[in-house]
Amino acid sequence: MAILDKISGFAKNVGNMAGNAVETNKLNSKISAERSAISEVMKQIGEVFYKRYAETGKADKDIAELCAKIDGHNAAINEAKAEIARIEKAAAAASGGMICTVCGKASAPDRKFCAECGGKLEAAAPPAVTSGFVCSSCGKASAPDRKFCAECGGKIIEASSSETPAAAGGLVCPSCGKTNADDKKFCSECGGKLTA
Repeated sequence: MAILDKISGFAKNVGNMAGNAVETNKLNSKISAERSAISEVMKQIGEVFYKRYAETGKADKDIAELCAKIDGHNAAINEAKAEIARIEKAAAAASGGMICTVCGKASAPDRKFCAECGGKLEAAAPPAVTSGFVCSSCGKASAPDRKFCAECGGKIIEASSSETPAAAGGLVCPSCGKTNADDKKFCSECGGKLTA
């Protein structure tokens, strides 16, 4: 019987430990919930102080320093948002998409109104090219990373290059896009046959 008493006592201890663990977990959960509530109230206090600082520009020195840090983070957020908008507009322009006239969000080309704010959409303007690269055939400005013109397929050259666009005269090679003198029969770049 002594062995049964030992087993019974052991089972009772295990039961007590399990009950204690459950109770401890409940109390730890309550502590965690209370800490979360305190954090939320602290956040609200901070928001009240920041709002006063933003409205009046006045605060105690230590609070003003913290508010200035928030201002710096807000400025970084605004810069990132502006960069996102620039990237979206460039992507929309490159894909023939549309841009909202109200919020500036990019949208698919088949849309007429913005899904974000309901504003009217306009065709996205192509990004300004300030690279100094042009098509050797039609003279259209191009991005420096392009090899051939999206308009006519001509070779992209640096605007200051000795090659000039066909609009200024000369025969354009149908193979490589190089502009050649009017009296040439073959391209000086690739040897392709020139046609008038």
